[in-house]
Amino acid sequence: MDKKWVLITGASTGIGRACAELIASEGFGVYACARKKTDLDSLGGVSGIVPLKLDVTNAEDCGAALSFIRKRKTGLYGLVNNAGIAVAGPLIDISDSDMDRQFEVNLLGVHRVTRTFLPLLMESSGRIVMMSSDSGFFATPFVGPYCASKFALEGYSDSLRRELLLCGVKVVIIQPGRIATPIWDKTEKILEMKGTSPFIELARKIGIEAVGKGRTTGLPPEAIARVVQGALTTKRPRLRYLVAASTLKYRIVKLLPASKVDAMVKKELLRH
Repeated sequence: MDKKWVLITGASTGIGRACAELIASEGFGVYACARKKTDLDSLGGVSGIVPLKLDVTNAEDCGAALSFIRKRKTGLYGLVNNAGIAVAGPLIDISDSDMDRQFEVNLLGVHRVTRTFLPLLMESSGRIVMMSSDSGFFATPFVGPYCASKFALEGYSDSLRRELLLCGVKVVIIQPGRIATPIWDKTEKILEMKGTSPFIELARKIGIEAVGKGRTTGLPPEAIARVVQGALTTKRPRLRYLVAASTLKYRIVKLLPASKVDAMVKKELLRH
């Protein structure tokens, strides 16, 4: 119980699972959060991991998780806000309920979890790791809800970091590019999207190509896990870590005027 403990949301598969396993192997205690019993049972079989039922959209789950940790008297050094979903499609076809669902998980869920565990993190002068995305600074067509939620997360994280400057709690943002995780299986289902806009077929074509690239060229989730582990242990972590096979495109996007980036995106759309 004298080890440092880290809580990770969305730890059932992909990046969250890789983070939980790597961080536990490095000597941390890990509260690995998931919603389904089968995932929790699987996580419980890994040394150093304590499975914890937590749906980030459920305030009661958050409260119960906090009580559980307090009763164990382990404290909490790190929080990895990893849970997230992706809603895609032409914005004109996105319903209010779908947009609400996107923000309920990717922003309000992060806020709900962070508010719950911040007192413990302040006690330990710990760290908060936010799982953002390259979509948090580069908005692409037909993934508007997801991009909007990650842009919002970036602003939320900056404000939180500055509010905590005098508390000793560090806030670090991770910006993964294309990662080979089960999210592409879920994204494939999104490609069955229905809509009446003139953009729907173009959105499907681009989506099919994105899924193919994600499965074949994405970095392994362990690459992100290693960056998260570094963000939790490095004495002076960077404010942001962009993790991608190549960062050249991103550097260009950040340097060029928005009109030039739009021209690049238009050329890519015309290719389809």
